[in-house]
Amino acid sequence: MIDKKWETCVKCGLCRSVCPVFREEKKEQYVARGHITLVEEFLKGNIDFSSKKAKEYLGKCLLCTACVEACPNKAETDLAMIFARIKNTQEYGIPFYKRILSLVMKNRKTMDLSAKTVNLLHNILFVQHLETPRESISPRIGSKLIERKRLLLPVVGETFLERYPSHIEGKNGRIAVFPGCGVNYAYREIGDAFIRICKKLNIEVLIPKEQACCGGPLYFSGLIDTPVKLAKKNIDLFNALDVDFVVVIDPTCASTMKFEYERLFSYIEDGEYLEKAKRFSGLVISSEKYLHDHTPLKELLRKTEIKERTVTYHDPCHLGRAQKVKQEPRALLSAISGVKFVEMKDADTCCGNAGSFSVDFRETSLKIGLKKAESIMETDADTVATGCCGCIMQVAEALHIKGRDDIKVKHTLEIIDEALK
Repeated sequence: MIDKKWETCVKCGLCRSVCPVFREEKKEQYVARGHITLVEEFLKGNIDFSSKKAKEYLGKCLLCTACVEACPNKAETDLAMIFARIKNTQEYGIPFYKRILSLVMKNRKTMDLSAKTVNLLHNILFVQHLETPRESISPRIGSKLIERKRLLLPVVGETFLERYPSHIEGKNGRIAVFPGCGVNYAYREIGDAFIRICKKLNIEVLIPKEQACCGGPLYFSGLIDTPVKLAKKNIDLFNALDVDFVVVIDPTCASTMKFEYERLFSYIEDGEYLEKAKRFSGLVISSEKYLHDHTPLKELLRKTEIKERTVTYHDPCHLGRAQKVKQEPRALLSAISGVKFVEMKDADTCCGNAGSFSVDFRETSLKIGLKKAESIMETDADTVATGCCGCIMQVAEALHIKGRDDIKVKHTLEIIDEALK
């Protein structure tokens, strides 16, 4: 049975000072205590959330957990929102585009085929941008979901899982790698960087080809059947391996597998897989934390040198706030000779992407992203590092809109890889 920790909310309003959405909307229903009040009434059956306006109250939350971190009672607003979305989805369904995504994400072969089709039609469907803060694409024809000028992740022809063998020899530790869909299908160069770092450190790497999507994007949208199937597949696959850690490159995937799988099986009251999820959770670790805590990378970086640059860092919500991995990326970047590291204001404030939030609430998402771009620009950095594919896309577009294509957006692993080479 799920523990309703959101019920500890005493409506003090401290959440108002940290919520990125409330800063833009200035409406009580979009802040944590407003969300919890609405959700409590909804779960009791006192509010009908079938209307478009009511559904917005459930959707207009980034799930960034800034409110949870600030709350004196640690009321889990994110948990309330997720399970309210599940109940709403079960009663009223989901948008058509999310239904299509659900069908595609159920099966790895379907995802691969979809990605290859998009890549094959790349020049017909998209315009490629090389001089923006990050290589990106934008649709040649806009739609209600995605406007024509919006910057999107590129889609590779050969995925990360296709590129590498299932086993790479090494003597210093034994890990399994879960790249995440963003790395597998779009920013494969981030995964390439991680593999090169592992080879440099002589780490034995397993890359199971049967791994499924983590299910996070569907679960956070309120779907449950497909995420349960995907979770069971990943849990059984990785629990059967003899490895020290399951290193997850994308922080949303890591957070989903480390924390949300347990919540999911508690919600559906599946005791068998709840115990399996707990064991799996102990194996899951982010790539930055693994490299910082369990390898001599930091010492190795002190002996390297890179072309002089000023680097600032943006904390992805699912890495910094969810997994408490904040100082590790900064320590690794600061260890590189030639890197001048500077902190930005509100480095841990959400960039506003949050997956489908940036599609459903584009205007609000962009306002939040532009504030992040301003914080980056104030540092006079020429490079902004982060650890999330969604953040990379959002920050790159915000900087592009601000006319700062000269500030490049990199993953922490890419900068480390460059230094090691």
